[in-house]
Amino acid sequence: MSKFSNILRSAILAALVIAASFLCGLRLLEIQIADGGKYLAMTQSSHTFTQPIEAARGKIADSTGKILNTNELNCSVNLQKSYLEAGTENEVIYRILTVLIKNGEEWNESLPITRTQPYQFEKDRENAVDSLKIRMKLGVYATVENCMNALYETYDISDKYEEPMRRYIAGVRYEMSLKDFSTENKFELASGISSDTVLELKELSSLMSGMEISEGWNRLYLDGTTAPHIRGTVGAISAEKYAELKSSGYNMNDIIGTSGIELALESTLRGERGVREITRNSDGMKVSDEIIQEPQSGNSVMLTIDSKFQNMVEQIVQYQMDFLHSPYYTTAMDATLRGNQTEVGSAVVLNVKDGSVLAMVTLPSYDINDLVENYGAVLNAKNSPLLNRAINGEYRPGSTFKTITATAGLAEGVITPSTTITCNQVYTYYAPSFTPKCTGYHGAITVQYGLKHSCNIFFYETARRMGIDRLAYWASRFGVGQDLGFEIPMSTGRMTSPEIFDKLGLEWNASDTIQAGIGQSETLLTPLHLATQAMTIANNGVRYRPHVVKAIYNYDFTELIEEIQPEILDEMTGMDDIFAEVKAGMKRVSENANFLLDGGWYNIYDYKGIGKENVCTKTGTPEVIAMTRFNSTIVGFYPADDPEIAFGVCMENSEYSRHIACNIISAYVTGEFNPVYDEDGNAMYPLGESNKAKGNAD
Repeated sequence: MSKFSNILRSAILAALVIAASFLCGLRLLEIQIADGGKYLAMTQSSHTFTQPIEAARGKIADSTGKILNTNELNCSVNLQKSYLEAGTENEVIYRILTVLIKNGEEWNESLPITRTQPYQFEKDRENAVDSLKIRMKLGVYATVENCMNALYETYDISDKYEEPMRRYIAGVRYEMSLKDFSTENKFELASGISSDTVLELKELSSLMSGMEISEGWNRLYLDGTTAPHIRGTVGAISAEKYAELKSSGYNMNDIIGTSGIELALESTLRGERGVREITRNSDGMKVSDEIIQEPQSGNSVMLTIDSKFQNMVEQIVQYQMDFLHSPYYTTAMDATLRGNQTEVGSAVVLNVKDGSVLAMVTLPSYDINDLVENYGAVLNAKNSPLLNRAINGEYRPGSTFKTITATAGLAEGVITPSTTITCNQVYTYYAPSFTPKCTGYHGAITVQYGLKHSCNIFFYETARRMGIDRLAYWASRFGVGQDLGFEIPMSTGRMTSPEIFDKLGLEWNASDTIQAGIGQSETLLTPLHLATQAMTIANNGVRYRPHVVKAIYNYDFTELIEEIQPEILDEMTGMDDIFAEVKAGMKRVSENANFLLDGGWYNIYDYKGIGKENVCTKTGTPEVIAMTRFNSTIVGFYPADDPEIAFGVCMENSEYSRHIACNIISAYVTGEFNPVYDEDGNAMYPLGESNKAKGNAD
């Protein structure tokens, strides 16, 4: 090999070494300068965690689009564990509370100890006190002083803070523990704070590490007296509910539906929370903070009720109670005064064509905003206004049930349209041991006139011929004793039977069948069952699922997601002739709807311009306490020949519910209801202001 070749090879090798060194230098320069921060962070331990970002809850609107439940922007002050320097918790809380107290703001805590000295356990909070003692590892006989000292020691709350500030800090620290305060779960110290408070806290933020001012949502209830039982409310998640829903993504700070549609459609309204990802290094410095998933607002719900009609029906029910309390009651009605103590009632109006709820009223009622502000006052108010009697009040249907007995008797063939049963006022089949009576002597009558005169004897005999098993079967076809599939949980009611008697510890006798045939004994229905019964007759045996949700939209109601379709739960085919006979009898019932006014007798439907021939009804006067207390019920539909609405009404300790039915029909047709009160606030006329000039009725 030549000397030249050796030199060339050495030169090439040297060049390669120099090039490699140059490249290594460039890479080292990149590592040290360009990516220095990145690799420095990598040399230190870091922690990445996520926090939820709350989504706006969907709205609730009526069928016209009027917003009922919505949201308002809410500023809150939160504590973030990831930014809260260890050992500074009490000082940060002290500074925040000082501002809140100065500005008259409230804060979140539930410590069951009074906020002022001398400290005492709060009344009626025994369970919370027991829980406090357990958490503080104290015995059951620990005093309030023992608990306070344990709190101060546990949370290292120095006596440099004067009372009651020391107590306030202890309450917040305890609440943070209850709310599972962690890097993944921030603590909302106060919400709904004013803009002035927000500004002041922000100005002092450099002194309060871990404090965060954030914007969220408060539930806002507009027109709070409209259908409060249907709309429902939201509230803080309970510990028990949190344990149940934690696996579904809920946390201790969540707000959830607690009643009505807010509860029933929680998953629809809730939306999907976003995710915030935060990374900190071992020195506690923030490395990154970004939103990796944007929150998705919940879907909104449109109800089937029209607020205007809903409120008119409520006004109608209230007016009936007012009239029965007024001095005009006896003179206008030739009344027995049986209803002058009535204070409770309920009415349901359904769309015959699809089962949608047009109005659902229960009285007494309440304002949702009063409930939110003072739950205890509404809870303990007279006559339990929180009870939704329309779907959870169970009542004997009384003679309204005779429409079912008539249908069943005709379907079973134990009677025909021409069958006559003789009423001599006393039913003697079980004599002498049991001889129930009728309200009059009706002679030999057919089913139509049995319904018209509400003859007990006719329906006693029809039920006896049929037997309880077949009567119960046909009652079930109308939804009696069943969950009707309504969105909000409801009572099923029950149908009289030997099995029910056995559960109640009662002795069954064959004669109990005939009491069931007139809607007495142990049969119980809700007003929604009554309205469903009427709707089924109006539809010649087609029973729709009653529903109060019309459609689901996106948050702003700009996009239809789902429109609720009619759902048939039962269909009694081939029975048109039978239902025609029952309807004819119900028309005859409306012929009897007369009242006395200014010395003259009028049919209520003619007086309101509806026409008695256009209405199918059946009234009832079920006994609550034998011969001393009665409810007043009615079922029906309008118009008689091409029905549009069906209704069920039950008034407790009352009578003349047919006036409510008449006013409901009139309000549906005219869009108006005009009650008439005198200067002393007494309701003057059973039907309010007539559609005709007073005294000129046909």
